[in-house]
Amino acid sequence: MAKERLDKILSNNGFGSRSQVKHLIRSGRVCADGQVVYDATLHLDTEETSLTVDNEIVVIKKDLYIMLNKKAGTVCSTKDGERETVYACLEGEALRRYEKGQISSIGRLDLDTEGLLILTSDGLLNHRLTSPKNMIPKKYLVLLERQVSNQEKEDYRQKLSQGIFVRAEGKEAEFTSLPAQLEWNETEGECTITVYEGKYHEIKRLFAELGNKVTYLKRLSMNKLKLDENLEPGTYRELTQEELELLDAKQEEE
Repeated sequence: MAKERLDKILSNNGFGSRSQVKHLIRSGRVCADGQVVYDATLHLDTEETSLTVDNEIVVIKKDLYIMLNKKAGTVCSTKDGERETVYACLEGEALRRYEKGQISSIGRLDLDTEGLLILTSDGLLNHRLTSPKNMIPKKYLVLLERQVSNQEKEDYRQKLSQGIFVRAEGKEAEFTSLPAQLEWNETEGECTITVYEGKYHEIKRLFAELGNKVTYLKRLSMNKLKLDENLEPGTYRELTQEELELLDAKQEEE
């Protein structure tokens, strides 16, 4: 396991700011495996090292993994002067970590997009799941403005499966999309699409190139993890270990 600085470990576990923690350490009140430690920059393996402060065992808090059912009208940025952010619903430990700048979302969803959003303090996981080279699948429910014929449905499916050219939008450059999987639902104008990128307004732009408009968009899953439909929009809960493994599962080679 990667090692962390002693002052960071203590600060992350509720012993004060970095400066307060450094004073605590210099005062000789911190022990690692029974030995007094005075060096705040010392790197320790939190799974192998026993830490105490004032002879009380420090229970190390692990990274936080949150499943949020994002509601429409909220933004994924940490601050917005006009609109509510997705972090406004956080409470308790999640809120404290957010206020310390330790929590961020894995990717983003547009203002009017709903559904699965993962918030975490695990920077390595965030990087793995957002790195384009890892091609993490993300599945969305889509409602379209214009109904399409059976022939058009097949055309949409074929074109998206091959990748299509998408024109530039504002400051966002043009691109040719990676192949995406499209499935039509029984409800007219409703489908699901699985994409492997995280381009700006990607799904809306894909359907615009096909001559249609997205009127509703909801993320259903990321990698092998599905949204808990028991979560009301704007509410969250921590992931179970099994769900974390689904989120971080390696992609099977075809």
